[in-house]
Amino acid sequence: MKKLITFFAAILLANFWAYSADLTVTGNFPNNDWNNNALDYKMTEIGTSGVYMLEKTLPAGSYEYKVFYSGTWNGPTKEGDNRKFVLSEEKAVKFYAKENGTNIYFFCDAQELYVIGSTVGGWDTDHMKLMTNSATDATYTGDVVTGEYKIVSLDKNNAIVWNDITPSNQSVSSSGNYTIKLDFETFTVSATLNGEPVPSLQTLSNSYIFVGQDPATAAWYNGSATYQSENFNGKNLGSITSTLYIGGEITTTPVMDGVTVKMYYQIDDLDVKEITIPWDSNDGTTSTKWKCTEGTNVFSGYTLSKGNTYSLKVWFYATDGSVELWDSNLSQNYVATFTYDIGTKLVSPQEDILIQCDQQQIKVNFEGNAQIKLYSVTGQLLTSKNCENEFTQQVKPGVYLLQLNGKSHKIVVR
Repeated sequence: MKKLITFFAAILLANFWAYSADLTVTGNFPNNDWNNNALDYKMTEIGTSGVYMLEKTLPAGSYEYKVFYSGTWNGPTKEGDNRKFVLSEEKAVKFYAKENGTNIYFFCDAQELYVIGSTVGGWDTDHMKLMTNSATDATYTGDVVTGEYKIVSLDKNNAIVWNDITPSNQSVSSSGNYTIKLDFETFTVSATLNGEPVPSLQTLSNSYIFVGQDPATAAWYNGSATYQSENFNGKNLGSITSTLYIGGEITTTPVMDGVTVKMYYQIDDLDVKEITIPWDSNDGTTSTKWKCTEGTNVFSGYTLSKGNTYSLKVWFYATDGSVELWDSNLSQNYVATFTYDIGTKLVSPQEDILIQCDQQQIKVNFEGNAQIKLYSVTGQLLTSKNCENEFTQQVKPGVYLLQLNGKSHKIVVR
């Protein structure tokens, strides 16, 4: 009698587990329309115990689905709304599921799957990494750090579904370049080390700004650094009567190849100019110093008015090709002021003439029409033209003779 009871109990238990493993893919598919017991959407157990698969050829479209114990709405974990995927053309899609008698974990090879966790920068959508799907697995290859991760999907509302694939956190024991892989047919997850991590730019800081053509004799001011006695931000550079030169110095970490560092400047709201700052030196493997070897003419390319006060804004930038960093005084920039006093005002009995000689350019302002002739110091006629209110001419440094309506003016261009 005991043997008979045991025999029937075994049969009942076997039938129970057979029912538990009767799984149906349910969704907005052709010939399905959320039918949780459709015969042609039932899954079949494959090689790994407890893992099931269904392959369906579906037309192009946007799909939502879940996997249930057939004839019920039971099985999926309670988190998340319908899972989703999009097909741009007709395609054979494979659905995979794993069940433990209570919950069903599932995905399909057309879904977007992601790695998320401290290993890749954080447990949020901003840091998760999209995996690449093949016929048999999904992989992500990249630099990761020691920590934990999971493989997740998104539901139709783009909310993270945490437990469809890896209910437990996975771990990486050391930093490096890894390939993280999900094997579709076994639900197994692996992380394989490919090599040491590729370094990325971490910091841009400790900036200085110098005013002058030669860094050795220039006046140095603090940007984000604090060593100098004066800050560039808020500095009044006073009356500028000749060319204004500036340059900079800044530090990046860590020491690495492929870094570009620039210093930007802008007078008032005129065009932004840039200076590429060259490499200067490394502090072991910790940091790199970048330093201008000479000052840059700030006035080049700008047209300024004598006697006006201007702001000079400076900020710094660095990139390794993927990471971009800024040293910009919390986006307010480092701002100094100056008064532009370049140019000499010459008065003749007939008219007022403003002659400005700088940046290898002669610029003359006057009222009305005038016959302009420009000679070299040897007497060679360089140009002759009729102008209205203004005359400009690019020249080399030297001494020139300017005639305006027959009246001569000696000009020195530095």
